[in-house]
Amino acid sequence: MKELVLGPELCASDASHLDAWLRRLELEGADAEALRAELPRLAVYRDLVRTRLREAVELAVPRTRARLGAIFDEYFDRFLAERGPRSHYLRDVTSELLDFMTPLAAGDPRVPAWALELARHEALDVLVGSLAEAQAPGELAGLDPECGLAFSATARVVRSAHAVHRLSEDLDDRSEPERTPTALFVHRNAEHEVRYLELSPLAAAIVERLLAGATLRGALEAATAELGTPLDASVLEGTARTLAELAERGAVLGARESEGPLGDLQNGPRPAENGRKSAPPRTG
Repeated sequence: MKELVLGPELCASDASHLDAWLRRLELEGADAEALRAELPRLAVYRDLVRTRLREAVELAVPRTRARLGAIFDEYFDRFLAERGPRSHYLRDVTSELLDFMTPLAAGDPRVPAWALELARHEALDVLVGSLAEAQAPGELAGLDPECGLAFSATARVVRSAHAVHRLSEDLDDRSEPERTPTALFVHRNAEHEVRYLELSPLAAAIVERLLAGATLRGALEAATAELGTPLDASVLEGTARTLAELAERGAVLGARESEGPLGDLQNGPRPAENGRKSAPPRTG
């Protein structure tokens, strides 16, 4: 059934082609004859499944699909034939497709360097929109530098090499994004809307460390050291403003006790932290 649904289309009128397909799958006798007889009905099932998968992907990344056109369709067909969905949930199919495309598209001159960044940005609406929220927002009172912060389970920082979030929503738009390193704070608010905040490099570095479980002091010291920025009053004021805005958005749930040293955050969060990784970011 996998071959029939996800593989190349079979031509019922081409007997030699069908015979070769049956031999390759080692189907013979009554099984082979039953499949021959039911092939027209099974072809309808194939179309239903493939259409459902395609619609799920196109709803998630409509602008990427419009920009790449037939090239996107080619990769979609290759994905079905060579890998296929492994998740039970339609919401995961787009991420699986993009993971499949990434190494292949890197060497394909037909696919712009920013195309998959745009696709992953579009897909955030489905990904973040489907995450469960385990805790209600609290109040962000006086910040204790020795404590960390509790964030919404939907919060993350996402980095890209191009400002794809600034592209028009118009499906007919073909402008290219500015090539500039970009970091977005992403979360879902109480109204179940996926929200974005563009971050500066320093703010992104601080928030990433806080998301990874660092204390406020540890996040500030590590981020400023990494970027060669003095840890002065302007940094403290800017950080306070950014965190206050995230709290107003419902993305910061309140302070939490430190869970101990996290090691060298220059190399990223510990794999077990929150059970997930955060993507590369920036603050404003």
